[in-house]
Amino acid sequence: MFIILATKEWQQVLRNHTLPAAVIALLVMLGIAFAGVCGRYNRLQEERAAANTHFRQQWEQLQVGDPHSAAHFGTYIFKPVTLLSSFDKGLDNLTGYTMRVEAHAQHSMAMPGLRPADSYLRFGELTMAGVLQLFFPLFILFSCFNSYTQEKTSGTLRLLLLQGAGPAVLLNSKAAFNLLIVNSMLLLGLLVYLPALFIIAGRPVTGTDLLRMLLLIICYAVYSSIFVLVGILVSAIAKNARQSLIIVLGIWLLWNVLMPRLTPVIGQALYPLPSRYAVQEKIEKAIKMGIDGNAPRESRQAQLTQEVLKKYHVTSVEQLPVNLTAILMQANEDYAQMVYDTYAAKTDSIIRLQNNITRYAACLNPYLAIRSISMALCGTDYDHQWHFDKAARQYRNTFIRCLNNELAYGGSKTDDATWKVDPRFYSTLPAFRYQPLTTANVLYSQRLLLLSLLLWLPGSVLLLNRVARYAQAQ
Repeated sequence: MFIILATKEWQQVLRNHTLPAAVIALLVMLGIAFAGVCGRYNRLQEERAAANTHFRQQWEQLQVGDPHSAAHFGTYIFKPVTLLSSFDKGLDNLTGYTMRVEAHAQHSMAMPGLRPADSYLRFGELTMAGVLQLFFPLFILFSCFNSYTQEKTSGTLRLLLLQGAGPAVLLNSKAAFNLLIVNSMLLLGLLVYLPALFIIAGRPVTGTDLLRMLLLIICYAVYSSIFVLVGILVSAIAKNARQSLIIVLGIWLLWNVLMPRLTPVIGQALYPLPSRYAVQEKIEKAIKMGIDGNAPRESRQAQLTQEVLKKYHVTSVEQLPVNLTAILMQANEDYAQMVYDTYAAKTDSIIRLQNNITRYAACLNPYLAIRSISMALCGTDYDHQWHFDKAARQYRNTFIRCLNNELAYGGSKTDDATWKVDPRFYSTLPAFRYQPLTTANVLYSQRLLLLSLLLWLPGSVLLLNRVARYAQAQ
């Protein structure tokens, strides 16, 4: 009976030509998104590679004799472009990808300016992930909302029941058939365009790339299957096709439109984030007066001066074999770094509290779950941005410390304006290298959302079987 019902569904699909139209529509939309991102990826790769080479050569050829002056000259570091970020851009358009490195200033990531033509970004840019997260579920719901109600309106339901096809068998056969069709379409689209990303990049596929691609396919298959089961479930309990259509559209609007907008607003209202100006003002005050307000900069410098004099067993600055000015400057850098890290951690804790609202809501909303999982696997979520920001700031602090220490202990003395560093010293400072989060770290951070997404499947199947008796009475 199960095979007979599945064959009936297949013949019905072939008669109304919905399947070929849906496959073509999905491939076209994914193709449009793919065409938009592939050119952008190659352009960004070339631009950032050229910028990295330019600034590195500029630094290595620096002729500044004073290392601290070189620290003021500074350099730039760039966030590397991941290939899967072309699939799901996540927060990349908001978080920026360039950081300036210089003395006495802790710069944040520089974001590109928002042009008038880019105002559509507030609604989300068309990416392959966006197509699968927003538009593909809409097609699924349109395909499934009438799968059971049409049997009632056409009069075939009574005939099927009389021939021994129980409601549970009928609903399960429709679910199995639609799951097969939907996941075949999804697999076709992903297997066409995901490998194409690596072809246009012109680089070999790593084991990490393959693992993350496989995880993306599995997660999107689960996500699509949830909408199939929900669509058939609504069709089973609705009185007619119109009511079923209204309900599934309401579900899509609630899950994919309203909740993604409401949860960040709720998070901001519960855990308001201070303005950048207010945070910067507190940082500057803490650097000047001490993080607890009881250690002014002048007293810290006076104490350090006495410690250095005692260390070298001298009574005046002129007798020191090192450059006290550079030592004091590096001490100020270390203290400013400690203050900045303290306030950055406070800001990060507030952002994570805000994100937790969305994270908990994702347990009830598969769209929020797949959006977070997809960004994490593609390396474009908040955790990856925070991890890169920490690595960039650590490199900046090490970079400035090396320059100040060279001035302090490399042979110069306090107020000696004639001393100059060997220009070859600048080429010894290592270039910035970034190691992103591992896949294991990503999966661990997304464990709650992965579990909630997986639990939707058995929950939907159990609920579908529970309503089978109610569906029979219609």
